[in-house]
Amino acid sequence: MRARTPTIVLGVALAVACFRPAAAQDVPTDAEMREAHAVLLGLAQDGAAPERDDSADIYYSIIDNPNAPRLVTRLEVSGAPCRARTTSALQFPDQWASLTLGLVDLSRVTAVTAYASVDDMIAEGKAVVFDAPEAQQIVLTGKGLFCTSRMSLSGESGAPDEMCADRLDLPMMDEEQKARAKRALAIVADFCKAPAFGKK
Repeated sequence: MRARTPTIVLGVALAVACFRPAAAQDVPTDAEMREAHAVLLGLAQDGAAPERDDSADIYYSIIDNPNAPRLVTRLEVSGAPCRARTTSALQFPDQWASLTLGLVDLSRVTAVTAYASVDDMIAEGKAVVFDAPEAQQIVLTGKGLFCTSRMSLSGESGAPDEMCADRLDLPMMDEEQKARAKRALAIVADFCKAPAFGKK
């Protein structure tokens, strides 16, 4: 994997150059920043539209069984637009189970890798340029990219369960997902100035 790094970095630089003319025209609005965060965090599944107010977007997991638990997530962009807060609650019918507070910082993306299939992503092989037509999976990595603190709402006492993830996975399986992904990546590259997109 390391032997491919120069080629991948060059490909990233060229791909970003293709994104920049369109992305640099305007500063993203709050709604556009929230959409970028939602896409990268996997909240915007199957084109699901959130409930939106002036300061936050609220996403509900899609469920077919009314007795199944449902995840409710509130997404807010902080004073620094490339950082967002999430508040997620897992709700069982007529009760709550847990609450998770999260913080994502898109300026911490230090590497971006694209793959043509899920199998290649799992094997971490055959990386492609992320704007290549065959790209179907993108992996963004960076230390402390998404940190969460989870606590129980069941009345049980205990210290919050804290963890930080260094990776975000971004699917591009159809044209709609690709369009959303490209908008989000353009914001990460041009507005958030993530180090992964500044390498030469």
